Amino acid sequence: MRITLRIAFDERGAVRLLNWLAQENARIWAEQPGLPLLYDSGVIYRLEQDETWTDTLTMLSQGWEDCDSLAAARAGELLALGHKALREGDAGFSEAQRLKPKSIEAEVYLTTRTRPGVPGLYHCVVRYKLGWRWYTDDPSARLGMNGGQIDPIVKRRWAQPPELRWRTA
Repeated sequence: MRITLRIAFDERGAVRLLNWLAQENARIWAEQPGLPLLYDSGVIYRLEQDETWTDTLTMLSQGWEDCDSLAAARAGELLALGHKALREGDAGFSEAQRLKPKSIEAEVYLTTRTRPGVPGLYHCVVRYKLGWRWYTDDPSARLGMNGGQIDPIVKRRWAQPPELRWRTA
C-alpha cells in the first residue's frame, strides 16, 4: 500500500513524525522479534529521489533506505529490544550489557547546517540513553552514506551466517 502525506515542512513536526515511525517500528520488532537487526540485515544507505519514509518491513524488503527511515528503524529496535539491539562495537554496548535494559530510550533527531527558519538540507540520526549517558548513532554513515564505505564492524556482521547474525538474544 502506498500512502502519501503532504505537509508544510516544520522541523518539530518532522521530528514528531519520525519518532512516530520509530514507535511503529518498535511495535513491529516487538511482534516479530525474529526480524534481523538493522546492522545485521544487509540493508544499505541509498539516497532517494523523492522523500519517502518507510517502516522496517518495507526497508528490509527493498534492502536500502536513506537517513530518515534508517534512523527510525534503529530507534525502533532500541526501543523494542533494549540491550539485545546493541552488539560489540556499538556505542554503549558495555553499558547495555551491564544494565541489561529491556527497552532503551531512543529518538530520531535532525542535524543541519542550515540557519534556523531557513529551509535546507537535514540529516537524521539517533540518540539513545543508557544510565545517565546519551549516545549517538548515525545509521546512514555506518551503512554507506560516505562514498559507499560500510562500517567495518557492520561488514564483519554481514560475513557471519544469518543464524548467528540475526540472533537477538
